[in-house]
This record gives sequence, structure tokens and C-alpha cells, in this order.
Amino acid sequence: MSSRLDDEIRESTYPRIVGFGFLDNCSPKIRRMWDYWNTQRGDRLMPSRQDIDPLQIPRDLLPCIILTEVLPEAPWLRYRLVGTAQAALRGRDPTGQPVQGNYMGAHLGIPGDDVMLNYRIVIEKRTVVYTYNPIIGAMPDGSSMRQMPWHASSSVLMPLSSDGENVDMVFCFSDLDKDGLHP
Repeated sequence: MSSRLDDEIRESTYPRIVGFGFLDNCSPKIRRMWDYWNTQRGDRLMPSRQDIDPLQIPRDLLPCIILTEVLPEAPWLRYRLVGTAQAALRGRDPTGQPVQGNYMGAHLGIPGDDVMLNYRIVIEKRTVVYTYNPIIGAMPDGSSMRQMPWHASSSVLMPLSSDGENVDMVFCFSDLDKDGLHP
């Protein structure tokens, strides 16, 4: 893999764990979603999009998922499906929009380079990325001055591949809650 990517990972101060080292310290919801992804992949490096069946995902986790399509040219990443809790955290539904500028935390000024690096790691290294960067959601008007009671404590980004080799989608799950209550 790219030594440039490895250098960028080393230089980044964004709170992330690359690979499966997060499993002993993640929330029960993150663990349940990872267990689902892991079961779907079986003995393969990663499952395909067709292996992800919303009817098999526990109902309490569905509002917190995102499917991101990997495109062959700019804008490179596009949200294909954004769960209702994910949309509420952003104050709008970014389904169909590019990730750049529409990612969780954009309203707080979290640098897009760090978010895009998370996706690059998943895509280029074909591995899982766990992030733990607490975020408070925006108001529906997009204002970051007044905050809704939606919170994200951590997320896991997991690769999907239709050919078993190249990542063409990223399956994301965030541990979200509202006023301390799970969605």
C-alpha cells in the first residue's frame, strides 16, 4: 500500500484506530454492527453491498447507518443511503450528495481532510477504521451556534466490495443518541 498514505496516517492527530484493535473498547452498539459486518464477510476480506440486508440489521441500529459509494472520479465519494438519525445529526439528509462538505462535523469546522483520510484508509488499505470524536448535531437550519440534542460518540467505517478486491462502498455506523436516549 501507499507509503504516502502511511505517512499521512502517522502525521494525523485525528482520533482513530485502524484495523480491529478497537473491539475491546468500543460501545456495545458499535460491536453489534461490527459483528453483523464480520458475519456477512465470512472468510472473505470484506462483504459485498448485496450481503448487507437492512432486514437483518437490528432495528435500533438502522437509523445510524450510512452507505457511501466510491466513485471513479470527482467527487470520489457520494452518500447513497443516510439513516434518519445520521440525517438528524447533520440537520438535513445528505443522501445523493458528495461526502466532502456534507460529512458529520462539517458544521463544527472539523477538517474535511481528516474525514476523507478515514475513507482513504478504508478504501486503500481495505480495512476497518474506528473513530472516536464526539460531535454535537446542528440545528435543522444548519446553524452551528444552536445545538440539537443529537450526539455522536464514535463511528466505524467498514469496506464493501462487489469483486472481493476493490472497495466500492463504505458501510458506516455511528453510535448516536438523542438527549442520552438511543434512537
